[in-house]
Amino acid sequence: MDIDRRALIGGVALSASYLAACQKSANSAKGAELPQSAAVSDDDITGPLRAYVEQHRAAWGLPGMTVALVTRDGYEAVVTSGHADLEQDIPVRPDHLFQVGSISKMFTALAAWSLVDDGLLSLDANLLDTLKGIQVRDGEDIHLQHLLDHTSGLPSDSALFPEGGLWTGFRPGTEWSYSNCGYRLAGKIIAAADGRLFPEVVQARVLDKIGMSDSTAALRVADRSRYAQGYEPALTDRLNPLPPRMSPASWVDSDSAAGNIAATPGDMVKFLRFMIDLADGKGGPVLSDEAAKRFLADPVEGWGHGSGYRNGVAWVDAGGRTYLHHTGGMISFSSSLHIDPEAGVAAFASSNVHYSLNYRPKSVTVHACDLMRAVQEGTAAPSPPPPQAVLELPEQYAGDFIAANGDRFTVAVAGPDIRLRKNGRDSTLYRAADRLFATDDPDHAVTGLVIESEDGKAVRAWCGDVEYLVDPDMGYKLPAPDALRVLAGRYDNDDRWAGPIYVYARDGKLLLGNIVELVKGEGDFWRTKDATSPEQIRFDGRINGVPQRMLFSGIPYIRRFS
Repeated sequence: MDIDRRALIGGVALSASYLAACQKSANSAKGAELPQSAAVSDDDITGPLRAYVEQHRAAWGLPGMTVALVTRDGYEAVVTSGHADLEQDIPVRPDHLFQVGSISKMFTALAAWSLVDDGLLSLDANLLDTLKGIQVRDGEDIHLQHLLDHTSGLPSDSALFPEGGLWTGFRPGTEWSYSNCGYRLAGKIIAAADGRLFPEVVQARVLDKIGMSDSTAALRVADRSRYAQGYEPALTDRLNPLPPRMSPASWVDSDSAAGNIAATPGDMVKFLRFMIDLADGKGGPVLSDEAAKRFLADPVEGWGHGSGYRNGVAWVDAGGRTYLHHTGGMISFSSSLHIDPEAGVAAFASSNVHYSLNYRPKSVTVHACDLMRAVQEGTAAPSPPPPQAVLELPEQYAGDFIAANGDRFTVAVAGPDIRLRKNGRDSTLYRAADRLFATDDPDHAVTGLVIESEDGKAVRAWCGDVEYLVDPDMGYKLPAPDALRVLAGRYDNDDRWAGPIYVYARDGKLLLGNIVELVKGEGDFWRTKDATSPEQIRFDGRINGVPQRMLFSGIPYIRRFS
């Protein structure tokens, strides 16, 4: 299980002027105000896809997007839309670099298998034997293939040298849990086997051989002028009503094997074509054909129910089709890739927006594949889903809620949406996760609202640890015990990969973000209710009994404003 800190931070409503700027900047043949390089003619694939991209940009407040399209029979296209830089009014161009995020894991695995192909590395390479100095509690049996498949048991985003060393949440090879930490270690093993720095290995063994000459395997600030400017929600201390007001995101260098690739859409066309060939058992310039056949063979169960994972590639189902897939989330970019190996169509899309928006252009890349298949088959493409998921049974959240202190609000159904009405104010509620909703109402903007229902009817809402009931005669729950209340608060890490985490004590429980329940683990540690999750949390540095620090899988967060 991956405790997603990304759902816990966000932004506020987008200004009308910014939305208008986004809408006017779509690159098209009619866009006379755009540079010639951005003016393109659309076909039966790119035309409908461009319109769908624009829907996504308007709904989510995305500054820009770049898309790469490929079919096995030779079709290829690039779609660019919106702004690479809002402040300077620069449109997205085909030569702009976009960071692909965790899609980089495909490149990492290919580099590893290239070394295996050349007899310089073994997939059975033992982690602790290969990387002297790394400490992993119960990690004696972790091998390279475990790292590439996310079956090592290592935590998701821990530092490589946390206090007391690393640990595992399960015996390697027995479960699946996504681990950027594991891929960073895989990168160290690859570099040691090759004798060069990891980015140099990937550049030479993968990018250069595929012909991705405009791409890079190291994210360096010196190259920043080649990139689209990334953006993030302006207010990072709260959930995001949509579309949010955006601010330019900061730059962070990276050579991490978990996310180190930046590419132009034209180079991603070359990569998608290579991956279609790989699915056909052709290793091309990177792997032997025999290695290519084994690279995508026998995925382990992972990524989600009914899905598989192997060597940086997920197997997922969408619309009754099986895709090779991955997504990527970076400080400045959010991406998706889908490959339909049976039909021989593939698509990549990336937007210059911070991962904390909880947006990945997955439905864009699926719809792109639908459009290419439809043209191949001479049929009509299925209608794409709306850019934002439709709230099912909105009436289950509606009601008049009142707290023990008399504070009250109403949640009302308005068409497919629900709205929060309080003291003459009226704002839309946006579902952030499960039953957690974001709002820009000033009383609830930071905490959001958790709405609980029974038998299809709302009975209770939580604003932080404050309980609201539809029927006060039900009786309000007792406050959480002091032993839990002392742990509650806001914990901050100013690293742009992190952000604030809110811990709430209510209803006798301790919860992250008011939705992820924590239970007591061994010693001073807390964990999720999923016993196989490697993630662990510890509170320490107490002053007058109140912890001033929370260690989230070894990453320190400091108490602030609480």
